[in-house]
Amino acid sequence: MRHWLITTTLNNNLLKAKLPPLLNALPDLEITFVSDRVGPEIERVRWVVPPRWLRKITGRLLSRELILWREVARKGIERVMVYNAVPHLMLAHPPAWMFRKKLDVHLIAGRLDLDFADRPEVMVNRVVRRLNNPKWIENWVRRIAFKHCDRLFVPGCRAREFLLECGVNSRKIVNIHSAVDPETYCPDGRERDIDVLVISNLQKRKRPELTVRVLERIQKLKPDAKFVWIGDGHLRDDVKRMVLDSPIAKHTAMIGHTDDVLSYDRRAKVYLLNSVSEGLSCATMEAMAAGAVPVTSDAGDMAEVVRSGETGELILDGDNPDAYAAAIHSLLTDEKKRERYAFNGRELIVREHSFEAVSNAWRKLESTGS
Repeated sequence: MRHWLITTTLNNNLLKAKLPPLLNALPDLEITFVSDRVGPEIERVRWVVPPRWLRKITGRLLSRELILWREVARKGIERVMVYNAVPHLMLAHPPAWMFRKKLDVHLIAGRLDLDFADRPEVMVNRVVRRLNNPKWIENWVRRIAFKHCDRLFVPGCRAREFLLECGVNSRKIVNIHSAVDPETYCPDGRERDIDVLVISNLQKRKRPELTVRVLERIQKLKPDAKFVWIGDGHLRDDVKRMVLDSPIAKHTAMIGHTDDVLSYDRRAKVYLLNSVSEGLSCATMEAMAAGAVPVTSDAGDMAEVVRSGETGELILDGDNPDAYAAAIHSLLTDEKKRERYAFNGRELIVREHSFEAVSNAWRKLESTGS
């Protein structure tokens, strides 16, 4: 049996989009998962979290670091794998270096994971957002990634090109990202009564104020349009006020957090994403697999799945609400085009981002002895 250690902040995307294809591809793999909370029972996964008394004495990050040192030091751990560079790569590097363990990083946010100093406000990490000068953290995490990581996993070609521009050896760059289970995320024949579906964390990089302006323009073009907005975050109250003060208030259902996203994906005609930065949105791929057509900004590696004129519409003028509204209105009024895009989009997800496709990519990678 091979034995890897994974560390990150636990979230549902990781559990449903990353672990299953990895475990399926490598039946001899055991995982020690160091995180902030215990996850569900999964065969061949052992959850390790800092005990409450240690967190109380040392704080959240230091307690995680101490547990990492203990677990990485264990005999049999061959590889340490982190998801997101800040802070997890920074925490995992010292024990991995000390105990001579291979270190991998998954750049979930794509280029933004290593290129954020000029726009810290769009970072998910709260510490980085609050720093006056985050350049030193960027330099630190880049040094670890470029010099000490065995493999850097990217969501698509743009993140790969960025690493190559930074001088990273192409053999260290691996294009394996999230997977979608097409047997779960699939159309079920129900009526598509949601014109536009938005699923996003309510934070600055998702640009909720632009989302409101886009929906306002769609409502003018289609007065009976119906919108659903799913998501939560630190801007929740601000976004609710924006919607309530807007003409779209009567047309928009603000759902907040829900574990039943799939039912909304299956009812949606169009899926809207207008982020200023992305890696490769798992929520977008799930919506596509369920039959919704994406209209998204040309952020990060979204062009990997959103192909204008084929699977959806990629908005190059990403700050212009009229550009999104025109593309969405065209899809809402042309059912044949929308159905063609929906079919092509699901086929692409099944072919390139299904559990089977990603499991095959893992098998190929590990068979090379990388």
